[in-house]
Amino acid sequence: MAVFERLPERIRKAALEQMSPDEDVKMCFLAGSSMTSKDYVVITSRRVLVMDERTIGTLGKTYVNIKENVPIDQITEVDFFRSKMNKILGQSSMGMQVDQYKYLIRNARNKDIKAAGKLISELAGLGNDD
Repeated sequence: MAVFERLPERIRKAALEQMSPDEDVKMCFLAGSSMTSKDYVVITSRRVLVMDERTIGTLGKTYVNIKENVPIDQITEVDFFRSKMNKILGQSSMGMQVDQYKYLIRNARNKDIKAAGKLISELAGLGNDD
């Protein structure tokens, strides 16, 4: 699990811009694989944010891309899945169902995904879905 204050400054700033003043950060962790960019996952009392840092072509300018901004009160289901590679690496993935769309957080530490799923289920009032 990551500490919000230790996330890269751009990621923290982008997360705070998405949050309302009465929101609290509940949990942060890293997802994605080392072969691709890292996803920074920030769970607040009201939303799940998944962000990464990207570079604009040859300009070398880096910016934060908000991949997911999921309101927790709209999540109707949380589920977990593991590929063979996930099992070997001690990772899991998680899906969050909102209406007809499923938001995915892939390739995070198994412990972090399980804790995140439990927290999201509690905040969304879904009960224990793990």
